[in-house]
Formats: sequence, structure tokens, C-alpha cells
Amino acid sequence: MSRRPLPAAVLALAALLALAVAPAAQARLETGTPVHVRGIVTDEEGRPLDDVRVVLEASRAVFSLRQLRAVLRDTARVAAATDASGGYALRWPWDGYYNHFEIVVGVPVRTAAGGEELQVLQRTEITRRLGRDAEVAVPVVVENAEFVHSLRRFLATVDSADEERVHQQLGRPDRVEIAGAAESWWYFARGRRFDFRDGRLVEVKEFDPVREP
Repeated sequence: MSRRPLPAAVLALAALLALAVAPAAQARLETGTPVHVRGIVTDEEGRPLDDVRVVLEASRAVFSLRQLRAVLRDTARVAAATDASGGYALRWPWDGYYNHFEIVVGVPVRTAAGGEELQVLQRTEITRRLGRDAEVAVPVVVENAEFVHSLRRFLATVDSADEERVHQQLGRPDRVEIAGAAESWWYFARGRRFDFRDGRLVEVKEFDPVREP
């Protein structure tokens, strides 16, 4: 059985999307040329964000006829942490195979599974800025910087072995309630509440898992 030809409109859309994933400009850098991407990460008020992770993601964007959209493949990453002034510096060996680039800013957080993942705060595409120059400046303004500040305020209170153990196992609680020397950590999705007094775990209460109120 022969396949029916694709409608002209679909072919036209495919052609347009194929152009969209093509490199914006002919790269003039040779393969292996070090590309240095530098910048400063700040919040919306211009205050530098230190010790946040900055990742350069390089991918191959191709058009998928099955999904009728561009998809990213073979993503490679290089990462660095910002310094006290919010500055970062990344080094990428140029490779013309990659035609889609993004700068991702985030902070590592503990997960309920006991691991660690990057909480993405800001994602900026810089494809059109790479490929011509070996030095590229990419400043980043994080719109959700309050997440960083609140996370650090919480981590500053984790000062006992019991609290550190629970945090390592379950990650940041959904809610923290403090009343004098008593402190309760709520994990709503897991249906558990940990009660501490002066940093020492005194009780674990279980309940039916719920969404955070």
C-alpha cells in the first residue's frame, strides 16, 4: 500500500519550522575553538546572586515530522557557580553540530527521593549570539530570586543532626511552623509531619497525603 502524500500545508509548515531550527548565522569559528561565555546574575533589583549554578546547554535542534515541531537532541552541558559578585564564566569548545544554545540559572535542591536536582530559575536562549565570536557576554536577571532567598533562609535554620538528616532524606519541607523552641516540618504530599524541639526530633506524625493547602 502506497503512502498518501502529505498535504501541501503540512509540507509548507515543515519547511518553515526547518528554517527555524537552522543556525541563525553561518558560524565562522573553527571546531574546537574555545568560546568563553561570561556574565553577571542578578535579581530584579540589580542585586548579585552568588553561589547559584549557571549551565550552558548545547543541543541539536531538528524538525520532527511525527510531532510537527522542532525537538532538541544530544544535549551537552557545562556549568559553573557564580562568585560573590554574581559573576560566572563558562568555556565551551565550539562544535558546529550544535545549533541551539541556552543559559540556565538554578539552585540545587534536595528531593523527596533523597537525591538532588536543579531548580531552574531562569532560562535564556542565546543561539543567535554564539558561533561568531570567542567572547560572549550574557547577563541574566532572575525574576524568581525570592526562591533563592527563601531557600537560604530555611537552610540557615537547619542546625541540628536530626534536622539535617530529615532534610537529606526528604528535601525542603512544604511548610515550616515555628513556636518558640518547637518547630514542625510538613510534607503534605508524603503525609508526614516532623516535630522538633530545640533541634531534636521528638515525634513523627502521619496523615493522608494531600496537596499543600
